[in-house]
Amino acid sequence: MSLRTRILLFLFIFALVPLLMAVVINLPLVLERVDAFYRQTTLRDLRQDFRDLDQHLASRDANVRLLAKLPEPSLLASRARSSQARVELDRARYTEWVNRILREERDITEIRFLDQHAEERFWLARESQTHDWYAPPAPLPPLPAKSLAAIRSGELKDVAYSPVQVRLEARDPQRIITLQMMAPIRFKGRYRGAVVITIDISDMVRRDPNTFWVLDNGSYLNLPGMPGRKGNAFDRYPGLRAVFAGHKPALWEQGDVRMIWVPMFITESARPLWVGRHADLSQLLAFRDELVRRVLAIVFGLILLLLIAARMMAKRVEQIGSELLQGIHQTLEGNRAVTFSWSDTRELKQLSDDLTHLSRRHAAQARRLREHTRELEESNRYKSEFLANVSHELRTPLNSILLLSKMLADAQAGLPPEQREQARVIHKAGNDLKALIDNILDLSKIEAGRFDVHCEDLALRPLLEDLRELLQPQFDDRGLSLALEMADGLPTVIRSDPDKVRQILKNFLANALKFTHQGGVRIRVAPGDPPYAVALSVIDTGIGIPRDKQAHIFEAFRQADGSTSRRYGGTGLGLTISRQLARLLGGEIRLHSEPGQGATFSLLLPLSCEGDAGAPPTPPAVREQPEVVAATGSEQPAPNLRGRRVMLLESDVRTQLALSQLFKQWQGQLLLACDPDEARETLDEAGGVDILVFDPQIVGERPCATIRQMLAGRGDQALLLGLSEAPEAACDLPVRWLRRAPLDREALARAVGEWLTNADQESE
Repeated sequence: MSLRTRILLFLFIFALVPLLMAVVINLPLVLERVDAFYRQTTLRDLRQDFRDLDQHLASRDANVRLLAKLPEPSLLASRARSSQARVELDRARYTEWVNRILREERDITEIRFLDQHAEERFWLARESQTHDWYAPPAPLPPLPAKSLAAIRSGELKDVAYSPVQVRLEARDPQRIITLQMMAPIRFKGRYRGAVVITIDISDMVRRDPNTFWVLDNGSYLNLPGMPGRKGNAFDRYPGLRAVFAGHKPALWEQGDVRMIWVPMFITESARPLWVGRHADLSQLLAFRDELVRRVLAIVFGLILLLLIAARMMAKRVEQIGSELLQGIHQTLEGNRAVTFSWSDTRELKQLSDDLTHLSRRHAAQARRLREHTRELEESNRYKSEFLANVSHELRTPLNSILLLSKMLADAQAGLPPEQREQARVIHKAGNDLKALIDNILDLSKIEAGRFDVHCEDLALRPLLEDLRELLQPQFDDRGLSLALEMADGLPTVIRSDPDKVRQILKNFLANALKFTHQGGVRIRVAPGDPPYAVALSVIDTGIGIPRDKQAHIFEAFRQADGSTSRRYGGTGLGLTISRQLARLLGGEIRLHSEPGQGATFSLLLPLSCEGDAGAPPTPPAVREQPEVVAATGSEQPAPNLRGRRVMLLESDVRTQLALSQLFKQWQGQLLLACDPDEARETLDEAGGVDILVFDPQIVGERPCATIRQMLAGRGDQALLLGLSEAPEAACDLPVRWLRRAPLDREALARAVGEWLTNADQESE
């Protein structure tokens, strides 16, 4: 996946996730609020449908108040014979008056006048045919006991309502579902009884066939003239029993079916009479669908805008990143100052100015460092030559001093004992000076790169036996033991330089002898850690080396403690030379030591010192350059790639840098890609390529097929150059395979030149 694609995905997802989270979190909440609002609206509409009942009952309230203001108190008098004529006249007149004022209020079916003892004194009923009021001879059906008790107790202060009476067994339709209103009667401020009217509300029940009237036990209220509903509402609407148990308006729903239920009246049994109606969901569903569609349209529009913005930002970020990468490469590898010019934002402009300043400073410092490095190399060469010349010049007089001092120390020279002892001291000091000169000469040869390594078959046991026999007398003089240990499974012969191995081990043993006072020293040979074949270790029981001093003892003229040079002697060059020699042999030296517990110096060697392992070490430089371009033979003329596109399909940065510099010298237009996907995108943008240099390991298992697919229509006549450790198998594409490391610059230039020649001929 290319860098641009990754940046695009990151920006797109970074902006898309909050948007989707906002939609996912808020859209269900909006739909829930809309649904709740719809419930409240439906309930309000249902209540509005029954508001005329409230208004109707309010008008009946005025009627009953009017009836309570009787013109004559004789309506509440007993039917005694002495006053019967007067009472009958008053009642006839009152009946005529009621017919005039209540003829159209046909829902009022009964009027009763009761005295203060709740005894009915006068009653009127409505004739079913003419709807006129008349006084029937037979008493009317009795009132509820609670109503009689309220009249009898005198607690009736204003208009009161009785519970709804449901008489499904009544033959008269006007008596099936009724409601009674009571008002107190007073004469001269004194309570004298009450007037009670009976109201038929069955018309309210019959008015809307889509309204369900259900008793509290779930049974339907079926009246004459209504569509009959069978069964029980609890069975038809599961969960309705729990709704009724709440005694409050509620919404019942199951799937797409919704019903509003309202406890409209209280019956004689103190249980509600419920009214239910289906809620029309079509408008709600249409609104919800339209809302979802619009939200999705907005989301998709925002996603498209985010995609466009993210692509623009990704392209700009990739461009800045490419300029930054190329600028850093030119600064670090080419040591050339680069000018960055980004002015998108204030921060980017500041960053470009800082990078430009940093690039210029680095280029200037790199130039100074190169000059200083050349001076140091030249000074180091002069120093090495001087040391080598001085060492050679010192050896001639020093050999004479050693010979004469040895002759004078001989007993046959005839010198007195004191002078012979002085001659022996001179001879010993001369030997030490000769060893110092030899070490300095070896070190100067190594630094100058003139120390040769001669690899030959080396038998380990004979070399170590000879070394032990050579140094055994010195250990015996100190009272120390010297042992040789050979582990199993060792190679009998390795390829190395015997003189260099012997010199390193002699330095190890000399240090062990110098710093060991009791105990002994062991020479142990064991298998080495990969990639080394053997490990030659010298283990002593001496004073040991502190951890913080172990890194210094391999530096020239340094020891673990400066005072040891006076106490034990030595210049500190032995381990420095040993480490350099070990590197020349392709090995290394390891040290393990603790103060007071001795030290272990180990020489690890490969099975053979031939090859790169035997090459002399490269002198330290300011900066390592990737060595991927090497010349072989006569210089090939540089091809001219002006106007040609060159793509490097290579993931190794060092190889990219080296090849980029080479093709830029040839004036080619360079394109970089780290994988096939990025190469395809780059080719799409560039429109094609003339030369493709690729690493088959990153192209895939079938590199030729992948290259063919990649270049389809983008560079069918392109020059294909493959970089590999060994020539790849042939395929149906004209691939020129070149060794990856070291890369032959002349072969590359030759291949590009031949392709240019053929291309020019074809164009002619």
